[in-house]
Amino acid sequence: MQVAARLAAEIKKGTWGAWLPGERTLANTLQVGRKTLRKALGHLQRDGAIETQHGRGHRLRRKKGAAATAIATNAEVAVGLLTPDSIENLRPYTALWVDELRALLFENGVRLATFCGHRFFTGRPEKALTRLVAQNPQRCWVLAHSNRHIQQWFHENGIACIIAGSSHPGLPLPNVDLDFFAICRHAAGEMLRLGHRQVALFMRQSDRAGDLESERGFEDGVRRSPHRSAEPMIVQHDGTVDGAYRSLSRLFGAANAPTAVLVAQSTFYLTTIAFLAERGLRVPQDVSLMCRDDETFLAYLKPAPARYACNPKTYAKRLLLQLNLVFDGETGADATHRIEGKFIAGASLGPVEGRRLAAPLPASHRLPKNLKTAPSHRA
Repeated sequence: MQVAARLAAEIKKGTWGAWLPGERTLANTLQVGRKTLRKALGHLQRDGAIETQHGRGHRLRRKKGAAATAIATNAEVAVGLLTPDSIENLRPYTALWVDELRALLFENGVRLATFCGHRFFTGRPEKALTRLVAQNPQRCWVLAHSNRHIQQWFHENGIACIIAGSSHPGLPLPNVDLDFFAICRHAAGEMLRLGHRQVALFMRQSDRAGDLESERGFEDGVRRSPHRSAEPMIVQHDGTVDGAYRSLSRLFGAANAPTAVLVAQSTFYLTTIAFLAERGLRVPQDVSLMCRDDETFLAYLKPAPARYACNPKTYAKRLLLQLNLVFDGETGADATHRIEGKFIAGASLGPVEGRRLAAPLPASHRLPKNLKTAPSHRA
């Protein structure tokens, strides 16, 4: 009865549009079990507040004018965050900036509603997205870890959104991301400066725009260097630990095995460390490592990982700025926003033994003025 009363109050406030969110979303939002939720929904159905349509969900029963007013009110105060996984299953950095963004929006009288599900991030998400947006009208959507298909659907349907990441070419959507092109180009330059010539970028198979920018930046960093013998390698895995081990086994079993590796994603930096340790390879004496991303747990590793950091509060504030532009209808020329990471020069990156250090980096490989350098954290 308490859950039913809460739902009825939210319906009266106009929290939702013509449809209630899915049962999983409602259960997570209200922090109740599915059985309890279904009993509450049954109570609302008997009271005539909702009608249940098999295969579609729970539709609100309002007068037409009241429904339109409720949708308009809800759209003015709500921002929807859409992710493939629930918040607790996302990487810690993402959870931190989500919490910070929620607090910033709350201070401005705007609530952040979270929605998750892999069905929205498939190659054909049209049906799932159409239903989601119809049932949960928002003033603006924030799309995290999005692919080209979901970005294209929002663009073609003219639904206000911001990409928490990079937008794909040809999709002029507001987006906020780290400058992965500059980060990976700089990482390649640091490896070359220390005498490494066989260098690799180790990353998950992905069609996310930021990951594609990482590949281009890493290759550009090697190709533009004066070291003609340098060879960039892009090595991908399937996103599982076993898959990462298989890819690393092929990589280090080759005749031209790398002496330095840039790992994209902090959790797989741990996987790489474990793989090298099992094979008796030392970091950085035998293999130098760098991490494209940062998490708080990396500060507890020795040797301290060389990595690129961005404060999640900074990221949330940049997203808030873009949201304000969307609210004001100003999302044209300045829709793309890049954040330069802070280079933390950890001890996991060292010179190739027995080789003289290379000459200083050419200007094209140096850190941008706003890409700051910081000493590594000490245990």
